[in-house]
Amino acid sequence: DYLDETEEDIDDIVASPYSRKHGHLTSGLSASSPEGSDRKWMYLNVPETDGDTTSINSMLSVYSETGDYGNVKVSGEILLNINYSYKTGALNILVKSCRNLAVADEKKQRTHPYVKAYLLPDKSRQSKRKTKIKSNSTNPEFNETLKYVISHTQLETRTLQLSVWHYDRFQHNSFLGEVEIPLDSWNFENQGDEWFVLQPKVEIATDVGLQYKGELTVVLRYIPPDRNLMLPLGQFQGKKSFKKGKKGDSHMPSGGILEVLIKEAKNLTAVKSGGTSDTFVKGYLLPDDSKATKHKTPIIKKSVNPQWNHTFAFSGLSSRDIRNVCLELTVWDKESLSSNIFLGGVRLNTGNGVSNGKEVDWMDSQGEEQHLWQKMIDSPGAAVEGILMLRSSMGKRR
Repeated sequence: DYLDETEEDIDDIVASPYSRKHGHLTSGLSASSPEGSDRKWMYLNVPETDGDTTSINSMLSVYSETGDYGNVKVSGEILLNINYSYKTGALNILVKSCRNLAVADEKKQRTHPYVKAYLLPDKSRQSKRKTKIKSNSTNPEFNETLKYVISHTQLETRTLQLSVWHYDRFQHNSFLGEVEIPLDSWNFENQGDEWFVLQPKVEIATDVGLQYKGELTVVLRYIPPDRNLMLPLGQFQGKKSFKKGKKGDSHMPSGGILEVLIKEAKNLTAVKSGGTSDTFVKGYLLPDDSKATKHKTPIIKKSVNPQWNHTFAFSGLSSRDIRNVCLELTVWDKESLSSNIFLGGVRLNTGNGVSNGKEVDWMDSQGEEQHLWQKMIDSPGAAVEGILMLRSSMGKRR
C-alpha cells in the first residue's frame, strides 16, 4: 500500500466551483471599479465565532469529482458480501476481490486497483470509504470490510455505489468500473458472497442538479443606496465589517444593502440515525468566498424541516454590483467529530454567465432562482419571497 493516507486521491480533489482565480470580492471588483474609487464592501451579521470544522477539501468533494472516465474499457467483476447487523446498526460491505480488471496503464501494462464506496445520494467525505491499493494486479484480493453505522429505516432510502479505480501517483486516477445496489430491495438475510459485473459510467443527459433534495424558502430585499439612509443603525446586529480597523470601531452601513431572510427548508435528506439531521445554512456573496464574509444560521437540531427565520445582510452594494454578484446558499448537516455533510444548495443571480465582464461558472441560475433574483432587482426596497428546489451538486449547471 503506497498511498499516503494524508493525501486525498486525485479524483476527489477538485477546483472550487467559484475558482480561487477569481480572488476575493475586494480584489475581484477592483479591476472594474473606477480608478481612485474608495468604495469598500462591508458584511454584517457574521457570527463572532465559527464552529464550522469543515475543511475546504471536504466541501469541494461534494461539488464534483474529477478523474479519467472512459480512458479504460471497463471489464471484470467484483465479489462482495453485504450484511446488516441489527444489533449494532451497522452495514458491513466485505470487499473480497475483483477478477479480470482492465489494464489501466497500457504503456507499463499494469493496474493498481482500489475500491471506493458511497451511500448515495450522499457523496460527501463522510460517506466515502476506501480499500487499500493492491499493487499491479488485475485480479486483486482485498478482503476488507467497509462499514457504515446507519439505521435500517435510513438504509432503505440509500443506494450503495462501489467503484474500482486504478491509482496513479502522477496523473488522474483511472475509472475501472462501478456497481450500484439499491438497498431498499436488498435481501439482508442472504449472507452469501455474490459476484457483480462492473459497469461503465453512465452519462446522464439531465442536469444532476435537478435530483430532488428538498426545498428552501427565502425572502430577498435589495435596498438601494439612496434609501439606505432611512434605515436605523440598530437594525443591524452582528459582527462589524471585516475591514481592518481599530478595536471598537463601528461602521455605518454604506451603499446599498442586500437582506436575505432564510425562512425554512422542507424534506431535507436525513443523515443521522432516527431519520433526522442537525441543519444550518451557509451563505456567500460570490465572487468573495473568504471566511471573513461567510454568514451562517444557527443550527436546528433533529429536523429535516427546519425553520431558521434568520437574516443575512450584505452592505455596500450598488445597483451595478447587484447584477454582478451571486448569492450562494448551501444547507449542511452539522457533525461534531467529522466533516459536515452537504445536503443541497441554491445560487441566485442573473444567470448570464458573466460577472464584471468575465465568464464565470457560478453565474448559472435558471428557473425560479433566476426569476426570484430578477424580481428583487425589479422591485427595489420590496421584499420578494420564493421557494427554491435545492441542487444536489454545486457544480456548474450543464
